[in-house]
Amino acid sequence: MKNVRSILLFAVMALTLGIVVVACGDDPTPTPKPAASAAAAPTATPVPAPTATPKPGVTPAPTATPKPAPTFDAEGYFKGKTIRMMVGYNPGGGTDAQARFMSRAWPKYIPGKPRIVVTNMTPDVTQRNFVWNSKPDGLTLSVEATAGIYDMNIPSAEFDMREVSMIGVTSGKDQFWMTLGSTGYGCLETAFNSTGPTLTVGTSAPTPADLGSVVAIPWMADQFNIPLEIKNVAAAGSAEQYLMLERGDVNSWTSSTVWNQLPITRPGWIESGFLKPFADMSFPGFELGSNAEGPYDCAKVESFFDKDDQLPTWLAITGPRTYASKNIIGPPNMAEGPLKALRDALSAAMADEEYAADQTRFTGIPNNFTPGAQAQKELRETTQAFIDNASKIDDISKAAFDKYVK
Repeated sequence: MKNVRSILLFAVMALTLGIVVVACGDDPTPTPKPAASAAAAPTATPVPAPTATPKPGVTPAPTATPKPAPTFDAEGYFKGKTIRMMVGYNPGGGTDAQARFMSRAWPKYIPGKPRIVVTNMTPDVTQRNFVWNSKPDGLTLSVEATAGIYDMNIPSAEFDMREVSMIGVTSGKDQFWMTLGSTGYGCLETAFNSTGPTLTVGTSAPTPADLGSVVAIPWMADQFNIPLEIKNVAAAGSAEQYLMLERGDVNSWTSSTVWNQLPITRPGWIESGFLKPFADMSFPGFELGSNAEGPYDCAKVESFFDKDDQLPTWLAITGPRTYASKNIIGPPNMAEGPLKALRDALSAAMADEEYAADQTRFTGIPNNFTPGAQAQKELRETTQAFIDNASKIDDISKAAFDKYVK
């Protein structure tokens, strides 16, 4: 019995030992071996670019240095030169007077102090064509009575006022219609719906286009039923107008820049009542005021307008005439150097109180200066506005020509 127990105990121990051996045997999942470290690729050593070795006897070209634009030598350019100053009217009028004053007083403000000579060439459209076709070197200029916008419609005109070289405007924005005292009229409203006497105006108008800004007169006659006749004459500058009024060929006159001249050119005419104010046609915002012999005491034309379309039409008709009076221009495409020198010289003269006062005293024309660059812009804009309204103005001019020109 004792032997049997020993055998059983031995068997149990052997079985237990076998189980332990099995439990503690090798893991069937192999443990991964660490990967072998890869050898680092060697870093390439940069090779410097070879420096070019200049060839013997060859000098590298230097870098070009920009040259400054050459400056205009106004002194050298104008010195010893003669400027020809054109006038499109006969001697004796306001435009001629201003040109002759400028010919002796303006040169000292121009670098080089060139000589200025005045040449009268009529009619004005011929003179304008001459300047338009002249060499644009600053040695041919003109003193004009108007901006010349209406004159572009004259069949013989070759110029475009948008392209001329503007030196500057010395006066402008005023215009009158005056009558002889013998007509019996007072101011404009006294002629409304009148049966007479007929007011007569003299102008050179062989075609409707030649009426120019004078078309404002027949337009007013239509608006207010004023008896009117326009006489077609050969020449109608200030000198001719004085003679026509004195002879009684006409009994009224429309013009600009003349109101303040009258006490000088025809002393006593205003004071005696020989010539009387009738209508102030000046640009809106400008009034004629008084001259040395009396007040211009008639109302502005636009104060009588009572229809919506009257003021725009009035401005389209009169604006090209009244926005600028005496002005100095040159040919188109004038070189920048001479153009700037002349503009600066005119600005300097007009800024000189002595020069400005002497010019007014000599011509009787009040100064209302606009510098060249600004005047150039205004001229282009005003001309374009006129062109935009050309069809309407043409219709008014044709109707006025047929009805009133004799």
